[in-house]
Amino acid sequence: MSSYPKPSNELERLKALDDYDILDSLSENEFDRLTELAVIICDVPISIVSLIDEHRQWFKSVIGFDAKEVPREIAFCRHTIADARYIEVKDATKDIRFMYNPMVTSSPNLRFYAGFPLIDPDGCALGTICVADSTPRTLSVYQKRALQLLADEAITLIVERRKKQDLKNFEKLFQTSNDLVFVGGVDGLFKRVNPAFTKVLGWSERHMLTTSSFDLIHPDDIIKTEAQLKNMLNGGDTTNFLQRMKTINGNYKTIEWTSTPEILTGNIFGIGRDVSAIVLKDKLLAESEEKLRVFFENAQGLMCTHDVNGKFLSVNSAGAGSLGYAPDEIVQLSLFDIVPEKIHGFLRTYLEEITSKGKSQGQMLTRHKNGSLKVWLYNNTLQTPPRGGTYVIGNAIDITERYLLEKDLERTTEMLEQTNQVARVGGWELDVIQQKVYWTPVTKQIHGVSADYEPSLNIGINFYKEGDSRDRITKAINKAIADGASWNEELQIINAEGKEIWVRALGNTEFKDGACTRLYGTFQDISGSKSAELALKRSIETQEALNLALMKQVALVKEQDKTIEKIQEFKFLADSIPQIIWTSNPDGTMDYYNKHWFDYTGLSPEDTLYYGWEPVIHPEDAPKDYADWHHSLATGKPYRSELRFRRAVDGVYKWHKAMAQPMLAADGSILKWFGSCYDIDEYKRALDLENRISQYEDFNRIVAHNLRGPSGSIRMILTMINDASDEQEKAELFRMLNQSSETLNETLNELMRVLEVRNSKNIAYDTCDLQEMTKVTAAMLKGQMMEKKAKITTDFGVTSLQFPKMYLESIFYNMVSNSLKYSKTGVPPVINIVSALINAHVTLTFSDNGLGIDLKRHGKDMFKLNSVFHAGHDSKGIGLFMTKTQIETFGGKISVESEPNIGTKFTIVF
Repeated sequence: MSSYPKPSNELERLKALDDYDILDSLSENEFDRLTELAVIICDVPISIVSLIDEHRQWFKSVIGFDAKEVPREIAFCRHTIADARYIEVKDATKDIRFMYNPMVTSSPNLRFYAGFPLIDPDGCALGTICVADSTPRTLSVYQKRALQLLADEAITLIVERRKKQDLKNFEKLFQTSNDLVFVGGVDGLFKRVNPAFTKVLGWSERHMLTTSSFDLIHPDDIIKTEAQLKNMLNGGDTTNFLQRMKTINGNYKTIEWTSTPEILTGNIFGIGRDVSAIVLKDKLLAESEEKLRVFFENAQGLMCTHDVNGKFLSVNSAGAGSLGYAPDEIVQLSLFDIVPEKIHGFLRTYLEEITSKGKSQGQMLTRHKNGSLKVWLYNNTLQTPPRGGTYVIGNAIDITERYLLEKDLERTTEMLEQTNQVARVGGWELDVIQQKVYWTPVTKQIHGVSADYEPSLNIGINFYKEGDSRDRITKAINKAIADGASWNEELQIINAEGKEIWVRALGNTEFKDGACTRLYGTFQDISGSKSAELALKRSIETQEALNLALMKQVALVKEQDKTIEKIQEFKFLADSIPQIIWTSNPDGTMDYYNKHWFDYTGLSPEDTLYYGWEPVIHPEDAPKDYADWHHSLATGKPYRSELRFRRAVDGVYKWHKAMAQPMLAADGSILKWFGSCYDIDEYKRALDLENRISQYEDFNRIVAHNLRGPSGSIRMILTMINDASDEQEKAELFRMLNQSSETLNETLNELMRVLEVRNSKNIAYDTCDLQEMTKVTAAMLKGQMMEKKAKITTDFGVTSLQFPKMYLESIFYNMVSNSLKYSKTGVPPVINIVSALINAHVTLTFSDNGLGIDLKRHGKDMFKLNSVFHAGHDSKGIGLFMTKTQIETFGGKISVESEPNIGTKFTIVF
């Protein structure tokens, strides 16, 4: 649970790395040459150009290391980029930073490391160029200098690579832009134009490059154009310059240009946009504005315009009069002058909303010139004319009188609802004719249902506790409908959450033409008072216990005032416990370890603060433990982990159970983590012994199962010899008998080898030839295959597989023997075995044309021990269970597809 060092500019570094867009890119020869040179110069087997993101070290180019990336927490180079300087490790086994690193304690068994950071022009360490070896060593001064030069070359390649990409992007933008983009000269000729010229004006690129721009400009715009050109020759830029240009059909389009000169070359660079439609729209808008002005002045409500800061630009006469001002007075003010100061925060929010969203509607409070308040219902929109000058059009009506009435009604309704909430009183109604039921929100809360729940009469009655309560409410409802009798009952319900609640149910009736048409009433949660009533009956018996509890509570309150003393007592107690005790802050940083931690690990407080748990955790346990701890920090769930700690006194790793609970604040946030680690090594050894016994039981099953095939074949061949009359046939059967005997002997030898491997706890992987594996399996099942005229076909896209041979033979045997055993009567079995490489995993499939399996019935029991799916086939229910166990033991997975009377397909992914 330690953290690794990070550069001080980590966020800027990650942003820069993302901007270079090089992570997960394809191999490039320029970088491969650098790693090859590093190997030659430094005379080492391993060289890497790597980039380090938030979670991993990714290899852009690598020699001598069979991986494309490693987790950042185990990367040597994380120290190189953190320090932003050259780092050399002569022997990693003697360096406390690396001696427990998985790449040191296991393959590739690194000892030597040297690396330079790759620092970009902005000072960000993106990654490293490094060399490594499994033998301790040092680099000479010349080798270090050469490695530094290679690092400089690597960062140059990265920077230039991004520049080339930017250039490609610009060219793509030039070709695809809908705007007119050109490079021209002061003589009025275009030197280069993009395809948009042809799209907008219709002229071909050749015509544009051979025709003076003055021949295309509207005659009335030539003088303005010459003035703009003169301005650019003096070094100025041209922005938002409008110019009419002739199209191929003789019409003119208005182009808005932005241009800038390059004095040294005499070139002019420009971008233009067709704004013909906008210009036409502006003309129409001017006409429309005149019509709107008449409407604006004669509107009876408040109509106004204001800028994005709230300053009034115009107000109609009726609106100004409603506020007590003349129109020429109010245009000297802003919204902040007529809106009460206490809601200026709301006003600023309104201005931000209408600026960002373009519209806003709601209610606004203003102050009349005489000091009285008015409430307005407004619906305002933002206007952005093509030529700038953004402003807001406001339209509002005076709703002061309606607002005051609504507020009175809301206040009355709110008081009633609050009273009902406090008293836990809800209402209900039943339309007897339509059989429709209505519950108020409080009634739904008492029943524990959602706000959108739709009740019915039958469901409502079923909430009442079965027995006396349900019988009484049913009787009351029936009597009310028949006789009009009201009711007032104290009953029990069981709400939707399964909680028993005491309620008071009151009901009344409404009759029309002698028939009951409506039932209505109230529904109150009286659990509190009812509980008090029941508790009162028990109070005499429990008074002494309550007094004692009160005394203890008083003592507890007094004790809580001694916070500092309790903390010291906690530390003393923690130091006295023969377990590791620790605490951490909500972000996971440790702030306390008890004395047993330092005695057990041998670490000083300074080492513990800097390295955390990394030096003492077994390398194999570290990744999972880090994941468990960070999951707890992210979710707030208790931390649980089993891991091995290195004991300082003898260097032995002992199993510990690590646990931590978060201490929560009143709002649910985490204040602190309290954790402990205690020794469970003896317990784990007992479990290991139990597992070994279980493994031997599996081995016995494998022995029994794998010997059934050869022994069955021998038994069948002997029967066939006994029935054979032809000597040549007998000779062939004797040859087959001899082959089955040899297969049986090989099986026994392999089983002995498996037993030896299990005893040594080192199961070796073999290179298994799949075609040979098929032949061996066919030989073991020769008798059954001949009897059923079975056929095995293969298609091995992958010809060999790394797997313990004995287990793979058992898998092949189980798959093929199952296909033979569960074949259709009178239909020769056809068994197809296929291998392929899919998503970097070897996939092996066994399919047949047999009886198939009903997966809807048996899918969940497919691989369980003693599960049998077809009666009368001498099945023990062991084969598939054993096969799944063998596959998953070595990291694989098995799945099945099957249809009754069609066949079965097993897929194994290694």
